[in-house]
Amino acid sequence: MDRVTTLDLRAHLGELLDRVRLQFAAFIVERKGREVAAIIPAERLRRVEEFARRRAAELEALQDEHMESQDHKPRDIERALGDAVRLVKAERKARRR
Repeated sequence: MDRVTTLDLRAHLGELLDRVRLQFAAFIVERKGREVAAIIPAERLRRVEEFARRRAAELEALQDEHMESQDHKPRDIERALGDAVRLVKAERKARRR
């Protein structure tokens, strides 16, 4: 995926949008060296969103099935999820350094 700065984006927006629409190109937009956005074809976004919806529904069904087969307390599940979120955030923060 090509990268473009916000300054280049401003200067060449029409050209970049044509490339996205006609060539199905995708761009990562950077500001001050950091990724801030992505420009992708609308159809690709729709496919990604649909995939995410299907996966979320599958995950929810698996979780429901698991909950029925186990005797877990909601408080324990919330604690485990909180621990997992903190772990992921710590890993992301470590990668940025």
